[in-house]
Order: sequence, then structure tokens, then C-alpha cells
Amino acid sequence: MRHSREQGTALVEFALILPLVLMLAFGVITAGLTYNHKIDLTHAAREGARYGATLAQLQCSGSPNPCGSQTWAQVVQSVVVQRAAGDLTASQVCVALVSGNPAAPLGSTFFVNSPNADGTCYSDGNADPGKRVQVGIVKTGDAINGVVFRIPVTLTSQATEKFEG
Repeated sequence: MRHSREQGTALVEFALILPLVLMLAFGVITAGLTYNHKIDLTHAAREGARYGATLAQLQCSGSPNPCGSQTWAQVVQSVVVQRAAGDLTASQVCVALVSGNPAAPLGSTFFVNSPNADGTCYSDGNADPGKRVQVGIVKTGDAINGVVFRIPVTLTSQATEKFEG
């Protein structure tokens, strides 16, 4: 049997704990969604690098031109944007066909949106002196949201595929 002094304590405790539980729940849900976006970007980068490694064989110079009015790097970039299902814009995708160690781009038509001064998408640390396709993605704007907090997240992904030539 409850005493009259204890009535309502459960309601007060619930009112104190509820905001913490909601922050935790919303934080976990939005963190999961952000991680899912990261996985999507990783897959898009891998598929773009793989596509670029096979398209690079054609060099976008055959007759008829397989790239149309675009350069090789622009075609690979558009494939990455398409594979990301609306999560990316072209300005967030870097594509480069490089060779050597350190990586050096193979002409101006084989890189686009390079964040690095040398025309590469990122330093892949690859000791392979051969040709390879690099795809790098940097996406800002995602966040982990709780009820009263917001943690901004920058998603990055990168992929390297060996040139098949």
C-alpha cells in the first residue's frame, strides 16, 4: 500500500528521464541514417572507380566517341552521382586517372574537381607505379540530431581501381 507522500513520484521521475531517453533515441536513429549515407557513398565511389577503370581503356577517343561531348572524368563523375541516388552533386565528386608513385594525373581530360594541387583526388598511398583510377567524395551537410543537440558530419569516401589496359 502506498503512502500519500509517494504519490506522483513516478510521474516526476518519468518527466525527468523522458528528455534524456528521447535525445538518445533520436541520436541513435539519425546516426544510423548518417552511417547508411556513408555506406551509399562508399558503394558509389567503388562503382565509379570500377566503371572508370573499364572506360579508361577506351580513352574517350574512339570512333564513335563513347563519352559524347564529355571528358572521360566527367562521364565517370556522372556515373558516381547517379549511383549515389540523389545524395551527391557533381561538385562533391573528384575523379582522376593517375600513374606512378606518387600519383600524377594523365592529362587534363582525366581529372575533375581535384582538391589536391597535383590533380589527384587523394593520396592513396599506393606503391603501384601503374595506372589507376581514383574517385574521392566529400559530402557536407549530414548531421546526427538529438532533441536538443546537432552534431555536423562530413562524409568522405574514396576508391582506387587498377587500370585495365
